[in-house]
Amino acid sequence: MKIICTAAKHTSPVHKIVTAVLLIAAVTGGMLVFSGCFFAKKYKVDYNGQKSSFSNAKDNYRAGEKVELYFPYIATDTNYMFYVDGEQYNALYEDGKGYVIKFTMPERDVSVKVASKNSMIEDPSDNPDAPYEATMLVDYYTAVAGTVGGDNSHEMVLYYHSDDDVMLSVFDKDEDSGETRTDYIVPIKALGECKEVIRRNKFDTWNKKYGDTAIDGGATVVKYLNDKNETVRVSTDRMPDDGLKRLGEIASVLHKYTLDKYKVQ
Repeated sequence: MKIICTAAKHTSPVHKIVTAVLLIAAVTGGMLVFSGCFFAKKYKVDYNGQKSSFSNAKDNYRAGEKVELYFPYIATDTNYMFYVDGEQYNALYEDGKGYVIKFTMPERDVSVKVASKNSMIEDPSDNPDAPYEATMLVDYYTAVAGTVGGDNSHEMVLYYHSDDDVMLSVFDKDEDSGETRTDYIVPIKALGECKEVIRRNKFDTWNKKYGDTAIDGGATVVKYLNDKNETVRVSTDRMPDDGLKRLGEIASVLHKYTLDKYKVQ
C-alpha cells in the first residue's frame, strides 16, 4: 500500500503578523502622502495690491505647493522688476504667458511685487540736468487679445514734467507697421481731469469689490499714482458691468490733449 502524505496549507501566526504590519504601514504611508498633499496648511500670498496684474494667481497656497504666476500684459518701452519676499526675481518670458514667476510655497506667507519703469525716459538720478522726472502719473493701455505684449496696442502715459505741466507720451504698436511714439507737453489740468475720473469711478475699490471679469477680444488697463505715491492698477480683469466704458474715460481725457500745439518737435 502506498501512502501519500500531503502537508496541509496554512498560514502561520508569524506570517499573519508580518502581513498585518506591512498592510498598516502601506495604509499609513498612503494617508501621510494624502495628508501632505491635501491637508497641508495654507499660507497667504501678498501681491501688494497688484494681484490683478497677474493671471493664474490665488490668494492662498498650501505649503509645498508649486506656485506659477503669469504677468501677461507688457506695456511699450517698459522695464519690469519682480520681487519675491523683497528679493529681485529673474522672471523669464514665455510666449503665450508673458513673464513667469515660479516657486514652491514655503511654510509662511510670501510677498510678490512688480515694479516698472519706462525705458525711454531718462532717470534724473542718472542725469541731474534731465528736463523731467521719470515719474508715471497716469497710464492708459489697451491691446488686442491673444497678443501678449500687445502686437496691436495703444498706450497713453502722463509723466511728471514741472509744477505747471505734464508730459503725455503716446505709444502705438502695430504688428505690420511697428511702433511709434509721440510726446506732448500739456497743461497740468490734464492730470486733474484724470484724477476726477479716477475719483468719480472709485477705481481704488475695483480690485476688492469685483471678481474676475476678463473679457474676450482685448484687455484694457489703467494705472495711476495715488495720494500715497502707490501705483494702483485697475483693468478689465476686475470691473463693474460698464467698467470698459469707465476706463475709456481716461482715454477720452488724454486724447483731448494730443494737439499739434502741444507736440514736442
